[in-house]
Amino acid sequence: MDIETLERYMKTLGDKSRLRLLKALEEGPLCICDLTVLLDVSQPAVSQHMHRLKKEGIVLDERRGRWIYWSINAHHPQYSLLLDLLKLLPRQTTTCREENNRCK
Repeated sequence: MDIETLERYMKTLGDKSRLRLLKALEEGPLCICDLTVLLDVSQPAVSQHMHRLKKEGIVLDERRGRWIYWSINAHHPQYSLLLDLLKLLPRQTTTCREENNRCK
């Protein structure tokens, strides 16, 4: 990885909202509606952050019916680095799965 690529990657991860989104996705795929409830952030803000992460190849999206589910890209060259960084963050207090707060 060259220095410019690493700089762009670190800038993308250097946002607490994006880190919180990635921490939530650490447990598995979630749709935007789950992420907005879990993190108490507006849908447009979550979408903007997810598209920035997708642009860097950090997350993937998958359409399931009406919903798009987001997940961490396990094939990204820096996947293991990302997992190490996410381990440093505290676990979210609850998850959508625990609250049974799934998209309908």
